[in-house]
Amino acid sequence: MKDFFLNRQIDKIEREANDDFLQILSFGARCYPTKELHALLRRLDKEAQRMAYYRRLVFLIGGSATLWIAFCFLFQSLDFTVGVYFTLAIVPLTLLAFGVGNVYINKKFRAIRNSHLIEKIIVEELDRRRKDASIF
Repeated sequence: MKDFFLNRQIDKIEREANDDFLQILSFGARCYPTKELHALLRRLDKEAQRMAYYRRLVFLIGGSATLWIAFCFLFQSLDFTVGVYFTLAIVPLTLLAFGVGNVYINKKFRAIRNSHLIEKIIVEELDRRRKDASIF
């Protein structure tokens, strides 16, 4: 059992060490070559767009709960009991999907939530290097 927790902790450390964006947040961008910093900026933009897409999708799923409640009222007024029970069963499922999706997105895109800060760090480092290069 001890090895299980140790292996899990080692896997977590390796995962975080392989995340360039978390490393930039922690230590800065001085250790990266210029070419890689430009590639990281492009990748950061793609990841931020992907996170925004998933976040919109999760909010649409969560917002659909109000639609299911409206359908429930409609089915109740039409005296369609199967539809009432179906829509009442879907409401907690959509709210659960919203919660699980939100937790998953926040865990998967942990560093991307700070994309503006990461972009600022990278751009400042690139500007510093550009100024240093113009001295020579």
